Amino acid sequence: MTSLTELRNGTGGWRYVIAEMLTGLRAALLRFPVPTLFLAAATIQSALLIAEIHFFRFQAEADTPEAFVFGLEGGALAALAAALFGEARGLSATARIVIGLVAGCIVAALVSFSNTFLSTEWTLLAATLGLVLVAPFIGRGTSNSFWMFSAQVAFAALLGILALLLFAGGISAILASLTVLFGLEIPNDLYVHVWSFTGLFAAPLFAMGQIPDRFDEQPNEVMTGFMDRGMRALGDFVAAPLLIVYAVILHLYALKIVITGEVPEGQIGWLVLVYGLCIFGALLVINPFFDRARAPTRLFLRLWPFFLPIPLVLLFYALGVRIANYGVTPERYLLGLFGVVAALILLIQLRPRMRGDIRVIAGLPIAALVLAGFGPQGAVGVSIASQAARFLEIVGTPPVEGDRHDEALAALLFLDSHRALDRVAPEGTNTSYEAGEGYRATAKAWGLDPLQPSKGPRGFSFASGSGPTAFTVAGFDVIAQNVALAVAADGGVSITLPSGPRLDFTLEPDAMVIAKGEEQIRFPVSAGEIEQMARESAGNEPVQLPLESAGRRILFLPSYIYADIDEPSRLQNLQGTVLLRAEDWD
Repeated sequence: MTSLTELRNGTGGWRYVIAEMLTGLRAALLRFPVPTLFLAAATIQSALLIAEIHFFRFQAEADTPEAFVFGLEGGALAALAAALFGEARGLSATARIVIGLVAGCIVAALVSFSNTFLSTEWTLLAATLGLVLVAPFIGRGTSNSFWMFSAQVAFAALLGILALLLFAGGISAILASLTVLFGLEIPNDLYVHVWSFTGLFAAPLFAMGQIPDRFDEQPNEVMTGFMDRGMRALGDFVAAPLLIVYAVILHLYALKIVITGEVPEGQIGWLVLVYGLCIFGALLVINPFFDRARAPTRLFLRLWPFFLPIPLVLLFYALGVRIANYGVTPERYLLGLFGVVAALILLIQLRPRMRGDIRVIAGLPIAALVLAGFGPQGAVGVSIASQAARFLEIVGTPPVEGDRHDEALAALLFLDSHRALDRVAPEGTNTSYEAGEGYRATAKAWGLDPLQPSKGPRGFSFASGSGPTAFTVAGFDVIAQNVALAVAADGGVSITLPSGPRLDFTLEPDAMVIAKGEEQIRFPVSAGEIEQMARESAGNEPVQLPLESAGRRILFLPSYIYADIDEPSRLQNLQGTVLLRAEDWD
């Protein structure tokens, strides 16, 4: 409700509210012109994609045209980080614009042309998002001022999300009401344009307008007093006890390995990753409240540097085993990078001046993500080199059979997915990436069977292609679409035929079961049939599985199948379309 003071001062009217909104918008545009430019470019590119307009041929032929949108949004983040960096150091407006354009263009190119620059898009976007927080405090500031600025930016981001939901959601509700109440047909693309414009431009611009322009503010008594109770509870009753118990579990597991000589499971690395992230996250969140910490949190603060060394040893040991057996992948690279960064943070704690500095705890991972996000030293570049060397090592020592054949195909599939077949293809081999032609040609050139289904530690899976296919279905007059079954599911799928009978579909490891009332008909699916479907799928052939039992026939058209590789192969999940004959079920 408008207060009496606001009415007297003229600050509660529509004119004043609109003027204030326009003033805030103008301030954001003047303060961050380069980030705004990138946001506008991303919005225009998104609108063109929605309208299916491509000005350049490479945009139309790209596997992911939306990569340009993400690239421009990443450029906006990089330009924003550069602007904040310049503001914190008192650089001129011209200098801030120049470094913003350079940083934005570099990140936009790296994200948009990931195959060219061997980039990992999400890694770069996460790093640039982190740089927005860290950039003003590179070589300056304190932990408390960094925490205060980060909290204010987080609040600005929350306001941006609320603006997105209220603005885009409100307009969508208005458009929907016009359709419901007055019968006006609103094109679906209009809704997409509203959400695209708001999410890519209006909401981010609103959030940027809320970013503070001071970088030396400290958490004041009102804020710390308001949050003190909650933060102490979070540290004393949640973070400290759980992290201490987690540390005990990991150390007991390490003791078990020493005693039994057991090789660590592959998942131990991810458990250590989660544990380390929780420790560093807790240190970042509760930093301003360290001086008022109580016994549980004080114990955690004293001991946390001693919690990590043993888990990091487990991580590096387990990671080394996996890399020795299967080579480097982007996931393993990033897992190892986390271990290196965590070890560096521990070493930095030995320097009293930098001990407990959350700028370092936040800044080191961001710098590591930037280096890992592109180029030959990055996650993709190192992984491609590793998988190429692994592939050539396998095919260079014949015979290539059994598990070694599967490992060679897995490495080749990785290279194909990153358009790096040229690294291993013999001279003159077709390395086209259209419809898997290069993958099959390279595999055959090295004497491998490219149609063999890809196998993993537990099983193999395949999905039928999305390309157009045609084949005869004579004799069937009922189609059951979107049939998704799983052996472990509590129930199956039920359909009602046009003629009235209800059929219940369930899956067993070696059969599809269709029940009509109390009658159950099992349609056996052999291991050979599963593998044959996988071969047909890999060969871009129409995949179909005719089944017959008790005088009834069905035709299964799979879109996805997962099966265990135990002898014999056993079904676990499947999805697809089932063709039936109504006369069999009437």
